[in-house]
Amino acid sequence: MKTAFLIFALLGTTAANAAVTYGPVKNYPNIGFMFPCLSSAKADPVPMPKAYTYLSSNGTELEREDRFDPFELWFANQCCARWYDAQGNRLVIGRITCRLPAFDAAHVSRERFNIALSDDDNLVNSEKEADVSEWVATFVDTPIYEPEKVRLNKFTLDEVRVFPCDATNMLIYAFRPRRIGNAKNFDWFCVTLQASGTTDLKALRSAFEEQFIGKVTLPSRSSADEGAQAEEVSTVRAGEKLFDQPNHPVRVEARKSIENYDTWWFAETDGYIILSDVNTDVGKSVIRDVQDSMPAFRKAYEKLVPPLTRERDVSLIRLFQTRDDYVRYVGKEQAWTGGVWMPGRRELVLAQGDNKEEMMRIIRHEAFHQYLSYAYGMVPAAPWMNEGHACLFENATADKKGKVSLNEDPNRCPLLVENIELAVALLPRLLEADYPAFYTGSVSERNLKYAVAWGLAYYLQKGAPLERNTPFKSILADYAASLAQTREYATATKQAFAEVDMTVFQENFREFWLKRRASAMQYDPLEE
Repeated sequence: MKTAFLIFALLGTTAANAAVTYGPVKNYPNIGFMFPCLSSAKADPVPMPKAYTYLSSNGTELEREDRFDPFELWFANQCCARWYDAQGNRLVIGRITCRLPAFDAAHVSRERFNIALSDDDNLVNSEKEADVSEWVATFVDTPIYEPEKVRLNKFTLDEVRVFPCDATNMLIYAFRPRRIGNAKNFDWFCVTLQASGTTDLKALRSAFEEQFIGKVTLPSRSSADEGAQAEEVSTVRAGEKLFDQPNHPVRVEARKSIENYDTWWFAETDGYIILSDVNTDVGKSVIRDVQDSMPAFRKAYEKLVPPLTRERDVSLIRLFQTRDDYVRYVGKEQAWTGGVWMPGRRELVLAQGDNKEEMMRIIRHEAFHQYLSYAYGMVPAAPWMNEGHACLFENATADKKGKVSLNEDPNRCPLLVENIELAVALLPRLLEADYPAFYTGSVSERNLKYAVAWGLAYYLQKGAPLERNTPFKSILADYAASLAQTREYATATKQAFAEVDMTVFQENFREFWLKRRASAMQYDPLEE
């Protein structure tokens, strides 16, 4: 019985540690050496840092500065790559070059952070053990103890240090590759392995030192630039100008975040950078359509809803191939969506679908939310205005010359007309609704709210401008001016409708949808 129990225990230990396995050795040109990753590992790019908006006002114009947690900016700068596997094991590699700068504020601008990072006082002295240990402690964000120096892979590595910590499933190593000839000295690197459910740390360490540290090697000079790295997908045609602001910090940070993953690629166009791991024809076709059409739609956004700021932002779109990865990134609360604008991260995140046209509808919708957030200095807009215009652009089209047409919604238009009396009665409550109130209710109730918001945006942009002797054509401009001053969307709505007789407005709205749609179809507010 004891023998059987011992065999069972040994098998259990082996099974627990067998969950961490390694794939073939690959070269990583941007890192500088070769190593094996976790078997069947998935790349885990560092998200864009969470932005905190700091606003000032100059009359009707807003001035916005984004500031960030210094640690997030630092980690994104120092982290080379992260991976995870199906068992939940995680591998992270960082380059030890700069310590985390100290600031007297919780949030700092990118400019201030970059100045501090380049200061000589914040450079890690690779010859000082204390500097390396301080960096490692900051990077792993967990208490570590005095490192143990070990002799491993002496042909490739000058020195290897192991950092004990309290975690029973985590290994922390720092190492420095050996310089070749008269080449420049290598930086120190840190690698962490966090195993899922493994308790035998000794066995985990033994396997890691043999199968990872022992496999680190340097590429030959002829193949040093070849290996795992992200590629750029470009649709720029002969004679076309390159995209704007090539060194905008969002572009630079986005490229760096995926540079060491051969399963990820990026595409750029005016106003946008797109990151994606899709490898299907549908997904890549969507990216090409985004590159071709989104600059034109962005100009249309600006025409219909002029910005309140002078900042020219670069918008980031992230497209995941699998829904599981999408949900993992956006969180369970957004699991029901196919795309979502994440204002804190300044990212429009999408999941690849089977229907290309439906994906483009989602992109045009969410990209308007993205634009409006930037255009209004990250001051939230009222749901009726924000969702209404996002729906307005779902069915918009752009031809090869960049001309955008605003078309009726084939689903929301009949829903609105068939329920026009209910829609008219709903208008005052819709104008007063906050976001929880707008999104609550049954599916049919939400569908009607979206239809009314779409109908309201369509009417204010294409119907009201054709009417005589009504104040309705100035509602959107009055709303924007009030929002710039008050920075509160409910107050801005009240002020924009202060001179509006709601009974007359409701009647005009009803009459437009029942009798005057034909004239609006011929009117193009983008030509005005």
